[in-house]
Amino acid sequence: MYHKESPAMHLITIIRNVLAQRQSQHEILISSLGAVVGITLVAWVSYHIVGSDGLPYIVASMGAAAVLLYAAPHSPLTNPWAFVGGHLVSATVGVTCAQWVPDPFLASGLAVGLAIFAMHQLNCLHPPGGAAALVAVIGGEQIHTLGYFYVLEPVGLNVIIMGSAVWFTRLLIAQRRQTETFIPCHDEEHEIPDNTPFSDADLHSALQEMDSFIDVSIADLKEIYAHATAFAHKRSLGSICCCDMMTRQVVTVKFDNSLKDAWTLMQKNKIKSLPVIDKERRVTGIITVSDFKKEADQFPGETIEERLKTLIKPASGISSNKAEVVGQLMVTPVMTLPENAHVSEAVAIFTKHGISHIPILNHKQRLAGMLSRTDVAHALSQ
Repeated sequence: MYHKESPAMHLITIIRNVLAQRQSQHEILISSLGAVVGITLVAWVSYHIVGSDGLPYIVASMGAAAVLLYAAPHSPLTNPWAFVGGHLVSATVGVTCAQWVPDPFLASGLAVGLAIFAMHQLNCLHPPGGAAALVAVIGGEQIHTLGYFYVLEPVGLNVIIMGSAVWFTRLLIAQRRQTETFIPCHDEEHEIPDNTPFSDADLHSALQEMDSFIDVSIADLKEIYAHATAFAHKRSLGSICCCDMMTRQVVTVKFDNSLKDAWTLMQKNKIKSLPVIDKERRVTGIITVSDFKKEADQFPGETIEERLKTLIKPASGISSNKAEVVGQLMVTPVMTLPENAHVSEAVAIFTKHGISHIPILNHKQRLAGMLSRTDVAHALSQ
């Protein structure tokens, strides 16, 4: 019987067949430096705790583990339990084989084979664990003398130090990604879901069903899908630029316009956003219906209409404890596009950031028009 593949599984299948996952050069540099720091710390700290007495202080499996942990961070083989459990379980198996199997050749094979079996059963498969098990057998008299203490020192100690270094490196990369991708949404349209045919849960379930792994995160999968969608839109829209679709007669406000005037303009023209410009028509901000509603929520009133009425009512005195002019409520900086930008760039912004209007600038960086989500949707439906 034929089972239709889900959109999420279809995306992953495509990526599996055509994508060799690559980190950015910046992330590769961070990961490589992280490996330098991680291995250095493992060697230095372990030596001063264990090796100063002439005992082995670092296991060779740490080198293989560093390659996996830093170069394939999204692999299930490198999750925390796989790294920790894989090493400790395998080391325990290796010591047991070394002590109970007198033939070193057979003990070597059993150590690695049983370590693989144990890691599978405990869901902590980690390839360098095989090396930790093997070293317990062929590591020499010093390792044999340690017995099960080998599981704690050096293996356990190495794991703790390396794990801490890897966690810190991944934290740096995660913070960098958040800094690069975070742009505040300022339009109520962000509440409208995009046209992605699957959720994070769908992607996670699809990955769980795969009989192999893809070294890519859920966020990366969604970003790949967004880029692919943008290319598809560019192909379907041909050479259409923002200037071909934008509204040229744009209703605008100035920094010092009252909130009442801005709200009246929105209601009169049936629009949801107003670009804020200076006397040279440079865009300095944008104010939206959602900005009004969000600000109005702090005022008493049973309905949003009552709260909005309180917000836009001008203060009677010379001072006020609430926003009075557009400049106090507008959002800045504003996402803009040049008028010669391809419409697919606007599609990507609408989809990724959940805004519904983008100010379009001319070659002098002055406001030339306004492009809305509706304008683009209409063109895509043709």
